[in-house]
Amino acid sequence: MSTKAKTSPGTESARGTAAIGHFCYLCQKSLKTASALSSHKAESHDGRHRRIYPLKCQWCYSKPMMTRKGLSKHMSSCQGVSSLHFPLPCPCCGYICEKSHDLLQHSINCELWEQDTSNDEQVLADFDKELVQVTRHPAAARYTEQMFEKAELRLEDGERAFAFIISHGSKRFRDGSKAHVRIVKRRVPEVIKNTKLDSVLASHAYGRLVCLEDYRLLDNKDPIWHLPFPENGESLARMLEGLLIQSGDDVLLALKVEFGLEGDNAFRADNVYHDHTHKVMISTVKWCVLATLAVMLTDGTVVVGPDNKVFCPKKTSRVWIKKDPGQHLYNTMARQLRSKFNDGATFALYSAVHPLLNHHTTMPVTLRTLYGFKTKNAWSGVKVAAFVFHQLYTQRKIVKAEVQIHVEEALVSRKGKSCENLDIVKLMIQEMAEVETFPVSKPVNTYLTELASNLSGEITKLNNTDVMDAVAKKIKNMVSEAL
Repeated sequence: MSTKAKTSPGTESARGTAAIGHFCYLCQKSLKTASALSSHKAESHDGRHRRIYPLKCQWCYSKPMMTRKGLSKHMSSCQGVSSLHFPLPCPCCGYICEKSHDLLQHSINCELWEQDTSNDEQVLADFDKELVQVTRHPAAARYTEQMFEKAELRLEDGERAFAFIISHGSKRFRDGSKAHVRIVKRRVPEVIKNTKLDSVLASHAYGRLVCLEDYRLLDNKDPIWHLPFPENGESLARMLEGLLIQSGDDVLLALKVEFGLEGDNAFRADNVYHDHTHKVMISTVKWCVLATLAVMLTDGTVVVGPDNKVFCPKKTSRVWIKKDPGQHLYNTMARQLRSKFNDGATFALYSAVHPLLNHHTTMPVTLRTLYGFKTKNAWSGVKVAAFVFHQLYTQRKIVKAEVQIHVEEALVSRKGKSCENLDIVKLMIQEMAEVETFPVSKPVNTYLTELASNLSGEITKLNNTDVMDAVAKKIKNMVSEAL
């Protein structure tokens, strides 16, 4: 079966050159001479290996390279490559590169180097939707996908079409015509590699900071292995999310955790920005895998995959977990900016932080710690609001008289002009008892929630400036000491 796609721009010229030129059946490019076609295959498709996808740089987000020589040239000036520490293994095949020059040469010969398939993946996604619409039966569409190979066809008249073909046989697309066939997604038998955790970490800039003795292989005795789906699916989701958010005593950790059933699209984790907070969203068909992760604790950002926002793992791999995962896991499931201050169950006291960064200048700023960054500033609406939360979190109470004094000081500093935060605090004072103990009353909670929302921008700003700079300085010192 097949479905024709819209003719792409430049099809008219393609029709003319294809008839008199030499056609590359891998990428549909037409060349004038046989020698030009041979050179094109050697460079763009690596000769006999027939690579049809551009190559990606593993250390930056630059445009994918069409040739291996172009990739090597790019890497010679790539800032990501220049910051690497050698020797280190190739992230694709594990080959040890003693210096940067060895890495540039290896990129030309590495057959496992990652390729950019994003365009074809989008084509597949669009075609999957169209297939369901044509068959009007999702189950039949999935069965068809399993039995046939997806391919892109280029007809003699220049038109493009997508079709399913049987991999072990052939049939004319239509009577009397020929078509150049390019398999959109090749079925390559997966090779399970026993990649040791130390070699994985060695390819990461900060991997040397990870204490390998704290990790062991996951086995069937571990509780997360036995949680079935769907009965305990929500509990498992929260446990996996906790592992994603917390990295224990590792600054940045590339940790692959996959287990259970098979399925290429059984699990996906997205790193999204929601309500002024970076949040890991976990969605799944079957609870069977946990994606590769790298956690940076500077501002709470969780990056899924070494650098990718979305990572769909392979079917099988080794699993590594912390021997004592509870040692540095704090309660971050209740987010501070969404706390209900009249409900103790939602009151979050901690934030994730590396033990070596457990200092007020390098910890992520929260409602509890914001006041410490404002003590040297003149009194303002932000400082008064920060003081209120500082009292609530450290003393478990808010003293009405003290808040009133600081409101007056802020008005003096602002030459009598009020502001939104001060207006909210004034209204809150009218609803407060002389000493508002935690949990606070519902009316006071309403004003505290509004203040917390207003302070989120200030917290994000500090995390992205003062704290980010302090953490970067600390990490550089830690890396230099580890060398």
